[in-house]
Amino acid sequence: MLPKIVSLTIKKWKTLKRHVEKAIVGANVMDKKSHSLTEPHNIHYKNLQRCYLIAFYLATFADWLQGPYLYKLYKDYGHSDDTIAHLYISGFLSSCVFGTLVGHLADRFGRKMLCSCFTILYSLACLTKVNSSYSILLIGRILGGISTSILFTTFEAWYVNEHINFLKLPVEWLNSTFSKATLYNGVSAIVAGLMAQLFADYLDFGSVIPFILAIPFLLLSLIVIQSTWKEHAGLVQHQHHLVKDIFSPVKLLLDSDRILLFLGIVQTVFESVMYTFVFSWTPILADLQPPLGLIFSLFMVALICGSKTYSSLINQRYQPQNLLTFSCVTAAITFCVITLSLTTMVVHIQDHDPNTNKSMSIICFVMFLVYEWCVGMYFPAIGYLRSRTVPEEYRATLSNWLRVPMNIFTCISITLKH
Repeated sequence: MLPKIVSLTIKKWKTLKRHVEKAIVGANVMDKKSHSLTEPHNIHYKNLQRCYLIAFYLATFADWLQGPYLYKLYKDYGHSDDTIAHLYISGFLSSCVFGTLVGHLADRFGRKMLCSCFTILYSLACLTKVNSSYSILLIGRILGGISTSILFTTFEAWYVNEHINFLKLPVEWLNSTFSKATLYNGVSAIVAGLMAQLFADYLDFGSVIPFILAIPFLLLSLIVIQSTWKEHAGLVQHQHHLVKDIFSPVKLLLDSDRILLFLGIVQTVFESVMYTFVFSWTPILADLQPPLGLIFSLFMVALICGSKTYSSLINQRYQPQNLLTFSCVTAAITFCVITLSLTTMVVHIQDHDPNTNKSMSIICFVMFLVYEWCVGMYFPAIGYLRSRTVPEEYRATLSNWLRVPMNIFTCISITLKH
């Protein structure tokens, strides 16, 4: 049965790859110019990349500080698992509902302005964590959902516009920037996790301190954005019709070349699985009784290795769409192995065989590392392909629309789990 599933999966992905390549060529997405794919030394590119990455790293560092202690904070405040699930779902629904609106505001009024607003909104979301009231925490989750929509779409939209449309830099150089963003984001996650644990556990400041610590980093990101970023308008001015402007990208997604639709499907499936994985890996590895901080750090190391692999293969002139296909197929195979391992564990529960369960847990852990390696390859690849296919005038709005199915799927997963 498994060989048939793997064979069918590979066949479908090969078909998808052919369609993607055909659409890219047909839309003249992949440039035929012969630019160097190695690390460029253009001073304008270096300055732009530095301004973007510093602001982005500070923002994601603040985000990573909070992640490990959000559930614990809610528990410390005495909220039940069902209430905590509702709070988590409210964050994803907020991102789903308001994400397209903030994307439209970014495309219409400026990405720099929205990225600055992100730092303020996320700081307010952090401040709500000092209060144990459910209603205040709910407001914080809503603000957090809006903020993450901006973080994971509008920062990228600003950079791509500056890189391609203002400075007219070679598009191949985007690979280097997105690969660095993924690589150092993994490093940032490790450092943030250790810092949060140091202050919350070892110095005994409690589970609220990571949220307070995040605020200075958000304000530093705001300072970098305001002092180093420039705002250049998109290529096309929007009509002054709110609803029409928000839903125009959906029509574009369905009516234009299939490349956008295919990328949307790939992003939805891959990132929905990724968020489900975030909520599921801890109980799956419970038999190993692992130190969670160490396991998380190893996941991030695997992600960093994936990013470095992507950079190396790009420098050898492998195409991003081929690397995206490879990472998705490999990720699918890892979850086939994980599913078989979990099935074996369920069967042997009745036999009370701890050795078998431990062996299967080790296999799952190894597959999780392979999956994180795939994630490290996925993000720079999907970021590059998005930058080449999403129209500039709808870049932030459409990027948020592509996140809507993922947020819905994640909400369903959390609901079913609880």
